[in-house]
This record gives sequence, structure tokens and C-alpha cells, in this order.
Amino acid sequence: MAFPASFIDELVARNPIEDVVGQYVNLKRSGGNMFGLCPFHGEKTASFSVDQERQMYYCFGCKAGGSVIQFVMEMEHLSFQEAVAH
Repeated sequence: MAFPASFIDELVARNPIEDVVGQYVNLKRSGGNMFGLCPFHGEKTASFSVDQERQMYYCFGCKAGGSVIQFVMEMEHLSFQEAVAH
């Protein structure tokens, strides 16, 4: 099932990445981004970055990254369609 681009754009706009990631990761502001411990691998130093302006996340340790939809897919082990419906 394909979703119209306008629907995906609105879904992302209504679910800011910092709010969604913040449900799983304790984020702290540092400069222009927010940082926390990566939920995808064990680490002691925060290398997981959330860029509010670009609405993207990236881990400098394990190289995981993407959009809010990709984050939900990874965290909940869902397909794209399931993550959009989630």
C-alpha cells in the first residue's frame, strides 16, 4: 500500500522527531542538536544526535540514522506501512 507524499509530510510534521525519540531516549540539548545514549547499541557516552531542524537522527557510533518514521521502524521492528499506521 502506497501512501501519498502529502500524507507522509503531514505525519512527519505532526510528530516532531525530538518528541518521538524522547519517548525512548533521554535527550539533552548541546549546541544546535540534542544528544543521548543510542537505543540501538550499548554505549556509555552519548553519540546519538537528533537534529530538530532537519528532523533527522544519527548515531556516530553505530551509524544508524534517518527520519522519524525510520526511527519507529527500527525501535518497534515494524515495516514502513506498520510504522506509518503506528
